[in-house]
Amino acid sequence: MIRLNRIIASASITIAAVVFALLFAPGAALSQAFEKSTVMIPMPDGVNLATDLYIPKSDKKIPVVLVRTTYNKDTMNVIQPFMAGKGVALAVQDTRGRYASEGVSSVFIDDSLDGYETVEWLAKQPWCNGRVGTAGISALGITQYVMHKKPSPHLVCQHVMAAPESLYDTIVYQGGAVRRALFYGWILGQKYPMQMMNLILSQVDYNPVWEMMDITPNFEEINIPIMHMSGWYDLYTRGNLNAFKAINERGGPNARGKQRLVVGPWTHEGFLALAGVAQGDLTYPGNSRYDLGKIIEWFQECLQGRDKGYMSGPAVRYYVMGDPETPGAPGNEWRSADAWPIPAENTVYYMSADGSLATSKPAGEGALAFKDDPWNPVPTLGSRAHGLQRHPVDLRPIEKRDDVLVFTTPPLEQPLEVTGPITAKIFFTTDVPDTDIVVRLSDVYPDGRSMLVTDGIARAQKREGTRSRKLLTPGESYEMDIEVWPTSIIFNAGHSLRVVISGTNFPRFDVNSHNGRYHNVKPGKFEKALETGLEEFVYTPDPADDAVVANTTIHMSADKASYIALPIVK
Repeated sequence: MIRLNRIIASASITIAAVVFALLFAPGAALSQAFEKSTVMIPMPDGVNLATDLYIPKSDKKIPVVLVRTTYNKDTMNVIQPFMAGKGVALAVQDTRGRYASEGVSSVFIDDSLDGYETVEWLAKQPWCNGRVGTAGISALGITQYVMHKKPSPHLVCQHVMAAPESLYDTIVYQGGAVRRALFYGWILGQKYPMQMMNLILSQVDYNPVWEMMDITPNFEEINIPIMHMSGWYDLYTRGNLNAFKAINERGGPNARGKQRLVVGPWTHEGFLALAGVAQGDLTYPGNSRYDLGKIIEWFQECLQGRDKGYMSGPAVRYYVMGDPETPGAPGNEWRSADAWPIPAENTVYYMSADGSLATSKPAGEGALAFKDDPWNPVPTLGSRAHGLQRHPVDLRPIEKRDDVLVFTTPPLEQPLEVTGPITAKIFFTTDVPDTDIVVRLSDVYPDGRSMLVTDGIARAQKREGTRSRKLLTPGESYEMDIEVWPTSIIFNAGHSLRVVISGTNFPRFDVNSHNGRYHNVKPGKFEKALETGLEEFVYTPDPADDAVVANTTIHMSADKASYIALPIVK
């Protein structure tokens, strides 16, 4: 069996190594010499962070790109032969408490201050011209975003790929629910100090601990150009898109209007399509692979002042997905826009008790019920790798379950484009003080396959906002807005749109024990998991001793009409 921790880390390590190898890929000047050294950069508390420096031999002072990694700087030694000829130095640093660096890892809590001190140290080196950029993907992107909690004046620009703007809202408590496979699997798999796991689990409500790992309060203060990159099937899609939109509209004078966004048809593990154009169970055309040369061009423009067309070009490049198997089907192409989201008509599709999905509001009474059993949750289909838990996969195996509700449009007479943010409003009644509701949107092919497009979840006790908790009164009727993550896709003629409703999506999200509490944590639980098998722990439901089955009714009447709102592009 493949070890879960190896699965979790491998994609980010591989992507980071390849990206940065190509970031500094050789041109004609391959023979230009550089010097490599390892230094211990001091932090104010006496901790020293191990940093590899790759300095081209030059008579001129040059800028530097900093990469701060949780995954071991030595895994990026493939960069060494590719440095020459770019006129940019590279610094690769193990974050606090990781590998060759000193101290105790705090799972990103210290990365704002450590990042600040590292940038300041680099800017003062005799070979540096004082201009520093940063780059990285996933965890290496998180270490970039959090630098804006304490930004250095020498930080000039960033290139952030597949990273969340808020660890609270996007990583751990999406929609108020718990992202089990990502949070438990990644933290435990990376063998962070157990006290950090316990600290994070004890902070169920948003507080200053979470704010240290959340740049949303700092959007107006961010004052540099940032390239934000994401994938429609990535783990953190909302994070990069939210950061781009907010900073581009409300950032400082050197950030406002100077953010750039690229979104491809990529999963987390298939990011940039470096390993091939297959994404989950669909294979996209070759144009879905990203040109890695554009990454170095970004730094050539923002660090060296060479016009590469970024600031003068469109702010947004996004891939409109389509049916990749039917020749001539619309979509599967790159488009540009000046802002995100693009103009679209918000169109409501109502769910009806007969299983239909239509733009007409249901008349009269209507409702459907399902059981939510935390010991037998609706499974997350596809790979066990956490980086593939949002990929296009056929949902028919779960749609057959009696604890799942399915709503489908008739086959489309004309192609239909959906591009932008998606929301669902669900009217419901349940017999427990707390429950989760999951919404999946799928593309139904003429052969019957129901391919996942995007999904969302909301926990009922957080229905009034993720900064407060309010339990349900069993038997009363409620309404809840559910954020379904954005997408861009053209549903081809002959295809249908489908909405799938359930109470669980495990292990992508932890089960709700329906008792009002968040985590079923007992002393020694995580230590035992590391001893007996992390994969078994993450993928085995573990409800609380007092957990119960929830009986939930979804209302679809004229006065309580549940729906999904889709951004239709004409």
